[in-house]
Amino acid sequence: MKRLKMKEPVNTWTHFVTFIAAIVGLVFLITLTRENMTKLVTMTIYGVSIIVLYGASSLYHWIKTTPRKEYILRKIDHVAIYVFIAGSYTPVFYYGLEGSWRWTMLSAVWVLAFVGIVIKLAFVQTPRLISTAFYVTLGWIAVVPFVQLVDNLPLGAIVLMMAGGIAYTIGAVIYATKSFDFYPNRFGFHEIFHLFVMAGSILHFIMMVAFIVPLR
Repeated sequence: MKRLKMKEPVNTWTHFVTFIAAIVGLVFLITLTRENMTKLVTMTIYGVSIIVLYGASSLYHWIKTTPRKEYILRKIDHVAIYVFIAGSYTPVFYYGLEGSWRWTMLSAVWVLAFVGIVIKLAFVQTPRLISTAFYVTLGWIAVVPFVQLVDNLPLGAIVLMMAGGIAYTIGAVIYATKSFDFYPNRFGFHEIFHLFVMAGSILHFIMMVAFIVPLR
């Protein structure tokens, strides 16, 4: 019963609910793309990355355990962010770019995510500002091929991609600076950060379903 008591109730519930929604979302994406193998693979990578992110976050914020085990859960939680960023860009870059741009950007986002994972696992403690800056920088990697994305994607996809990125960035800034810490450990900066992450995820999921899935 001790394990069922949540360490951070608001953080746990917000991301656990999103974790369940992500599973449903993956099933929905598979249903939409089952007749197109390439689209099925790219959307499955995206869907699984959401599940990994919110599953890892739910576990870390839920389970009260030994300091050593909490440290491991925190590492997994942070590693999942890199998986999520790369997974989210996989369908966008595959369908929004062509030729060398497509494979260069897909390779870049996954290689940089892997580098981030290695750094996160190798170093005992990475300063909050530095790790957050790396997440945000990788999250905005789309600015590199932005002109190509605008040429190939519907305007709605670009708007939703940018809106989601802004939501993630606002959340990251709040997390890094510990701003708006109204009720610490109940509804403070960390909980607000989680809500912005959820908002970004919802906006990007709508983008995938409404604009990326229907593409060629």
